[in-house]
Amino acid sequence: MNTWQLEDIYSSAHAKELSSDCELVERLIEDFCAKHKNKLTIDALQESIVDYETIINFAEKIGGYAFLQLQTRLDNHEALTFFQEKTEWLCEVSSRLVFFCNDIARLDKKKVEASIERSEILKKYESWISNCFRYQPHLLSNEAEEALAKKFMTSSNSWIRMFDEILACLQFNFEGEEKTFTELLEIANHSDNEEKRARAAKSISEKLTENSFYFKHIYNNVMLDRRIENKLRNYEKPESFRNLSNNIDQASVDFLVEAIESRYEQTSHRYYALKAKILGKQKLEYWDRNISIKLSNIFNKKFDYKAAAGLVLETFCAFSPIFADIASDFINKNWIDVYPKLGKTSGAFACSCSTSVHPYILLNYFDTIRDVSTLAHELGHGIHQVLAAKNGALLAETPITLAELASLFAEKLLFEKLFANAETIEEKIDLLCWRLDDTINSTIRQISFFKFERDAHELRSTKELFVEDLSEIFLKNQRKCLGNSVNVDECVGIYWTYISHFFHSPFYVYAYAFGEIFVNALYKNYKKFSDNFVEKYIKMLSKGGIDRYDIAAQTFDLDPSKKEFWKDGVDEIEAQINYLENLYNGLLCN
Repeated sequence: MNTWQLEDIYSSAHAKELSSDCELVERLIEDFCAKHKNKLTIDALQESIVDYETIINFAEKIGGYAFLQLQTRLDNHEALTFFQEKTEWLCEVSSRLVFFCNDIARLDKKKVEASIERSEILKKYESWISNCFRYQPHLLSNEAEEALAKKFMTSSNSWIRMFDEILACLQFNFEGEEKTFTELLEIANHSDNEEKRARAAKSISEKLTENSFYFKHIYNNVMLDRRIENKLRNYEKPESFRNLSNNIDQASVDFLVEAIESRYEQTSHRYYALKAKILGKQKLEYWDRNISIKLSNIFNKKFDYKAAAGLVLETFCAFSPIFADIASDFINKNWIDVYPKLGKTSGAFACSCSTSVHPYILLNYFDTIRDVSTLAHELGHGIHQVLAAKNGALLAETPITLAELASLFAEKLLFEKLFANAETIEEKIDLLCWRLDDTINSTIRQISFFKFERDAHELRSTKELFVEDLSEIFLKNQRKCLGNSVNVDECVGIYWTYISHFFHSPFYVYAYAFGEIFVNALYKNYKKFSDNFVEKYIKMLSKGGIDRYDIAAQTFDLDPSKKEFWKDGVDEIEAQINYLENLYNGLLCN
């Protein structure tokens, strides 16, 4: 059917079960507050956590449904109204619960730890309880926390919604046809026609510039909201809140950024110079970066969705039947919304709305091999979410330090299968360039985005920013990471306006670089110890958010706390560029 069927959550926005669940949440919260508010004790901790998780699971199911039903209908007033209504309601009811984690953090930690040792149920929630204590230095009073929770809908979240609606509803008249933003971005990035790419990129730049006042205003308010809360909570750096939620120390983030930024010249600069040479160009245009190298016919092949699904399932089955079985459910049971359309959000994602319901995947599929890779990526997320769901609502959610592992590892498996089956040097060069395009985008480019955010948030602390300020920061960081072999002209500066993570999830983007480096290390381990790797890997994914990233890494004898771990990951990228260069030089000599 190729459209997701949300009936597995609720049959409709008017379903009796949905109304019943909303009423149940209200009653459960009322009972919970009567039992525990302002009187939480260590003796009641076990019962209170179990009750709290029950409420969270129902609330996430309702909120997840409201979110998902909107993502393919952002131009539909009924869908927008329903989403806003349920989000406002959830914001109000959940604000009544903010006291709970605060009150746990204010209990005697040593006595709580002693109780955990005596209770198997508390032992299960040990990592979640520990996370409550980690937030203690940044907690406000219960009254202040409740006020912030209630204002959530009218603070940054309202601006984020406006961003989504503007971007989803942009329409372009391109060569006599109406195109969505997603469709035109695909042309700008991947059309074989150089002039068409340039026209599409120019059209995108013009349309984003026309709407730049709105994007500028939205982003200024998102950053200001973040700065106010950071100051209230005494966070040291703009990204400190993100590091805390990811349970990662600042030093490891800095090691990652330094390892990648210090090697721009040896990685992205060198790769784009080589790609320009392969394409017979002196210099790449910005919109040339992601085009496929076509020395062979491998990228002329179209993969309809059925063929793509078959290829991904075959890849997963060779790795683990468990992976293939879970992925088959997504494909065969209409858990995926496949094709782009007006009013549908751009990009792709996997959404685990509740541990009591399976996840859903959104794609914008165009029948290319890159879309096959995106399918593998999102199925990796979906598999991870299914495996972790058995832990329950409080333990299933995975911090972003681990959240991108399964998705990027799935991409790696697909690439390695395709590369192993390549029959000629030309095919190997085409595939390796494709892989490096994605690797550069998910490491070097994402770190440049992270640097943009750092610069933008720092400057926002001194004044409200104009479009020109933000575009200048974006251009500076893009030019630095891409090097002299890519022409980053002024029209590129406005592209910060469509990077949704800047608005939705400030400082999320380093997760992709983190995951890429981690996956390089994991894949080496897999090739070396394949006999017992799969079992350990599935066990790691099944733990969801229970283990920190460094504890998970220890399972594979890896240590992300050391600079060498990150350096080795960048070495792997450089090694791939060396291999590509040798292949191409060998081809020229033949």
